[in-house]
Amino acid sequence: PVQVEMESITIGGMANGFGMETNSHVSGLFQETVVRYELVVPDGSVVVATREENADLFYAVPWACGTVGFLTAVTARIVRVKTFVHITYVPTYSRQELCEKMCELSQKADPPYFLEATVYSKDTAVIQVGEFVDVVSAEQRGMVNPINHFWRPFYFRWVETFIEKKGGEEIIPLKHYYHRFTRSIFWELEDMIPFSNHPLYRCLWGWMGPPEVSFLKVSQGPVIRKASVYAHAVQESILPVSRLAEGVEKFDEWYGCYPLLAFPVRIYDRGEHSGMLNPKGRNLKPGENWGIWVDLGVYGVPRNVKNGKPWDAKQTVRTMEHWTREIGGFQACYTDIFCTPKEFRQMFDHTLLDRVRLKYGATDAFPEVYEKVKSEPGIVDLTEELKAEQRGDQNY
Repeated sequence: PVQVEMESITIGGMANGFGMETNSHVSGLFQETVVRYELVVPDGSVVVATREENADLFYAVPWACGTVGFLTAVTARIVRVKTFVHITYVPTYSRQELCEKMCELSQKADPPYFLEATVYSKDTAVIQVGEFVDVVSAEQRGMVNPINHFWRPFYFRWVETFIEKKGGEEIIPLKHYYHRFTRSIFWELEDMIPFSNHPLYRCLWGWMGPPEVSFLKVSQGPVIRKASVYAHAVQESILPVSRLAEGVEKFDEWYGCYPLLAFPVRIYDRGEHSGMLNPKGRNLKPGENWGIWVDLGVYGVPRNVKNGKPWDAKQTVRTMEHWTREIGGFQACYTDIFCTPKEFRQMFDHTLLDRVRLKYGATDAFPEVYEKVKSEPGIVDLTEELKAEQRGDQNY
């Protein structure tokens, strides 16, 4: 099962969209946790969907963003947990070393329960390997680090220290681990408040917590919103784990912004029931119906913007989208997408969703996914790209 690590994330959002966390290399995306959906479809009837009953609808719901019906209930599997997580910090000192270790750890027969990497430069990263643990001995109690007390350094800064330490281990209380990036909004808070990780700030004002992200979004006017898109990056490419080294290199070229987030995730090939995510066979683990992808995320101010140089947000994001499609990857739809409707359909397989929407009369009741996830008017102008598509020009 996939746990929720940010307070504002909802079950409905993860079910209609997608959800991944640091155990997704074992459990898959949140949709793999769900065993039953209940929806109100356009004719007003209530439909239950499981893997056995209305299976086409069941597999069409994830990533559909509410374009089939109104989701009214979700039944998901849960597991018993322990109150602490033992974390081993594994630094890497090259892109290839990071890629090889992530491939090995995420695809081994007995993978760790939690796995992620934080990338601090083109060549340095720290892999975090976690397992549930009971704290019973005095030695274990001495290893406990409650990382989320407001006076503590931001977790991502603490993890960075293990590059020079050549690794290490500790035990983190479970709730602290789940919300390890909450105080710093991953690492975005330092862009908003550059001194927010200073000990004096943390001790005097850290208890107030970070601003709520959804409130920040809602309070942005259109001018500030557009300015932030063209001077600030929030992008994710879900790429095959074997391409991670290449992905880090390209993100350095495109954004030059660190840290980068790297969450490995298991994606299944279910044939006609694969839904929006239809993985390419070449990216599956040999002999299995699944493969490992990595969500590589960048959040912050690009290097060129910081240095007062031009940074073309539209061209950069579109280049990333093209590359992601070519290697059999996917883009996180909650980021700003700069692709055309045709390009969006090339990345996401709409075959099942189109059939289900037609079956339940949703084509006249709800917009297509692209219409719900595209950037609002005024953010990006795709006029020339749409004209090029009509001309059959492949160079755009």
